[in-house]
Amino acid sequence: MLSSSRHLASLAAALVLAAALDTAFLDESQPAAPMLGHGDAATLRSVMERWKNRHEQQGDAETLKLALVPSSTLSAARTQGRGELRLNLLTGALEVKARGLPAERDYEVWLADNRGGTSRAVKPEAGDRLIGLGMLRRTADGGAILRTTLDRTSLAGFELDQAIITESGATPDRGGLLFGAPNLLQRTYFSSQPWSLTVSGDAPAPASGPALPFAFLLPKAAVAQTAGPDAASLEQLIARGRQIFVEETFDGNGRTCATCHRPDNNHTIDPRYIAKLPASDPLFVAEYNPDLKDLEKPALLRQMGLILANVDGFDKPGVMRSVPHLLALPTSIDVEVCVEHGGKGDFCEDEAFANALGWSGDGSPGTGSLREFALGAITQHMPKTLNRVPQVDFRLPTDEELTALEAYMLSLGRTQDIDLSKLSFNSPLVQQGKLLFDVKENPVRNGEVILGETANCNGCHQNAGANSSTTHANPTRDTGVENMRTPPAFLLDPTLAVDGGFGKEERVSCGFSQDHTCYGNGRFNTPPLVEAADTAPFFHNNSVNTLEEAIASYNGDSFNQSPGAKTSSGKDRRVKLESSQVTAIALFLRTLNALENIRSSNSLSRKSMDLRGRNAKETLKLAMADTEDAIEVLQGGTLLPYPEALARLEEALALEKKALHTEIGPLRNLRLHKAIALKLQAKALMVTEQP
Repeated sequence: MLSSSRHLASLAAALVLAAALDTAFLDESQPAAPMLGHGDAATLRSVMERWKNRHEQQGDAETLKLALVPSSTLSAARTQGRGELRLNLLTGALEVKARGLPAERDYEVWLADNRGGTSRAVKPEAGDRLIGLGMLRRTADGGAILRTTLDRTSLAGFELDQAIITESGATPDRGGLLFGAPNLLQRTYFSSQPWSLTVSGDAPAPASGPALPFAFLLPKAAVAQTAGPDAASLEQLIARGRQIFVEETFDGNGRTCATCHRPDNNHTIDPRYIAKLPASDPLFVAEYNPDLKDLEKPALLRQMGLILANVDGFDKPGVMRSVPHLLALPTSIDVEVCVEHGGKGDFCEDEAFANALGWSGDGSPGTGSLREFALGAITQHMPKTLNRVPQVDFRLPTDEELTALEAYMLSLGRTQDIDLSKLSFNSPLVQQGKLLFDVKENPVRNGEVILGETANCNGCHQNAGANSSTTHANPTRDTGVENMRTPPAFLLDPTLAVDGGFGKEERVSCGFSQDHTCYGNGRFNTPPLVEAADTAPFFHNNSVNTLEEAIASYNGDSFNQSPGAKTSSGKDRRVKLESSQVTAIALFLRTLNALENIRSSNSLSRKSMDLRGRNAKETLKLAMADTEDAIEVLQGGTLLPYPEALARLEEALALEKKALHTEIGPLRNLRLHKAIALKLQAKALMVTEQP
């Protein structure tokens, strides 16, 4: 007893001493790591490296390519025109090609250097530096072209924020029609390579490799100050992006990006989460601001988690869509290249968009890039009135803000898909689910298609991600979701417009009854499934409540009679699953989700140890939310294939809760280290990984 008392006294003394040495933990005035939330510098660096490798493999590594397209936010008038700019940063040779511009008018090409500062919008304005390059010349095939060589001396101090095509006689600040801008990955790559830095004097000349005399034109992202971004500068950029994402209202109706993409709810919203919010939350602005009463449909927002989206233009009826999560975006936004252009995809029109975003692949304005996604979101969801006049009803973001937002969103979640071939699950139920899932099409025996032996998920969801096993990019597919019988949203509001998916062409045979008008070709994006169990309800219209129901829905006519029931080569992938097979697949996906929760939770726990004060606690809360999600996901299927793993996770969560209220840094971190170890034990109980 005496020995035990001495031990406790020694421990108490040690903790008092540790507390004295660790006062910086409570002192937010001390320098500390920036607040990243779910953002991760290693994730962003991995994305940059992957883009670099792909860019260099395509050849012409010194050439900057920008798509030039109309923007619903920036363009002075509607046009069907499109174009491309190619700038060789070694020689200054520039080529702009355009198609679809009315032949009766002439057009000019401009470069814009947007003046910095928080009051300066991304849209060209008076005071920006604008350089006219000349007129587009008509070609025999109906297009238009401009070829010129830039003069480096006359461009001194100029940074290329945008390229613009205007009608002849108009300037970009008043008459821009087609716009294009370098994204974060282009800016970082071109302005941080050694052959770029030699030009501006930031680094000594490399032993070999060409200098790019025109690389100085690319605006340097915050990370591109040395020959390759370092972790500290990446963290600062991500932290800035997170701050904008969470706090910036863009002088609108009080909403931020995080109003719908909640960081503590997997960067999305759902009816259960919405029910916990106060009536004053900006999500409900349509309920208390008369000027915005038609911004949303409150009953559908509260009961189904659906928001109103004018994806076909503000002159067309809006459609109701769920809020897609933003996790693992780098794994899910690559666009398929069609067969006609050297790829394996089915639909060349998908290539009109830089990224597959939103629920139908065309969710971003302009070039369809992640960078421009914020422009569409601000216009749609954040205006003071439904007039949606830029710089009146909301503030357009600056170039710096768009770059930081892009960095934050690219740094969330996984950087690559799981390799299912290397995973063996320790539950036979889950392993059977994997075997059913990881097949592309139905087997054929003696010329007869055999239904019911496979689930055929791998064709569109390779490795449970969002990519086709054929094209390794995101396939937009018509899987018949809009043709389901009695979709819940239409029961609540029979006046709703049918969602036509990708594109804007008018059709008059939409919906289950095939007698509704819609706009689009019926195709929708393929979402990743690793995070699926965490982000119910399911599909673009939240029409299915549980993961098991979502899997079982593929048994129905809406899928089996849809174009998606055949592979691109015409092979049969109709689905006919027994309930036990549905259960096995759901348990497999629940396990994958829990494994990702563990990875994310441990990453956040480690981050919180490097933070101080409120930031440390907020990051730990995010880690706890992921641990809670892992528990809920595994329990949600009712059958419990991993009871021992669940026990470890619950023990880890209890330690995290204690750590949250522990003000002594070493003791807090000790508890977090133990929680991390317990979560890794839970992982080992669920799966065996091959090296």
